Amino acid sequence: MKLDDLYFRPIKTKTNVTYSIDMLRLKTYVSYFDFKELETFLNVYFKDKIKKFWCSDRPMCFHYNYLIEVGEGKTFYFGFMHNNETVSFHKDCKKYNFTIEFNPNKLKANFVLCHVLESFGDWRLRSFDLALDIPVNIMDLIFDIGNRRKMITRSYGGDNLSYAVGEGNGRYKIYNKKRESELEITGNLTRIEVTLEYEDFLIADMKYIEVDDGYLPEIFLNEYVISLSDVTQKDSTLNALVYAVQHRLSNKKFK
Repeated sequence: MKLDDLYFRPIKTKTNVTYSIDMLRLKTYVSYFDFKELETFLNVYFKDKIKKFWCSDRPMCFHYNYLIEVGEGKTFYFGFMHNNETVSFHKDCKKYNFTIEFNPNKLKANFVLCHVLESFGDWRLRSFDLALDIPVNIMDLIFDIGNRRKMITRSYGGDNLSYAVGEGNGRYKIYNKKRESELEITGNLTRIEVTLEYEDFLIADMKYIEVDDGYLPEIFLNEYVISLSDVTQKDSTLNALVYAVQHRLSNKKFK
């Protein structure tokens, strides 16, 4: 993996939407011996950066877990030896799942993060969050959840809103980025984050990733969305025509 690939590279389009990668989840396989070497390195040189360490025996979790803090509000996580793996400590060459998760927008080429990434190879893509930033207030947006059955709305007053839509691959969040990050900027900023999951996509074989449009939510602006009644109330002729069509269809239906 090229470290340049970890840098924040926003792409701004003609539609005034800025795209970027907000969160990366990568996976590889390392031996217990290599993991202990990494632990020693962190405890000797960066012990103050270890914000949290814990072990877990839950089936869907990693046994060894680290949360590393490299700056105010800037952290990354890695876990080793998933609890659904068969453990054989007597086999020195046996390798186990090592997964790291970080936000390249915040960390960029942080030394500690880069050391972890460069210590191991054969990285595979597990998931990433595709971020879409639009200079519009969240209260001026209308979106269709489509065939997704679950939506959670959180309101903290005014335009401090957030929506979490769907579960699993393709789930997305919409929230007021300006309020959430306390950004001192003029105008508005709303973020849409779409989570896309992959089955161990080998980074070395990756040239580009094409995101299916079906994963992107349909979003409209209030100022461009009007109902038929909005039009007919202002146009008496059109109102009469709509009434006639509706009346005729109603008569046909019940004949």
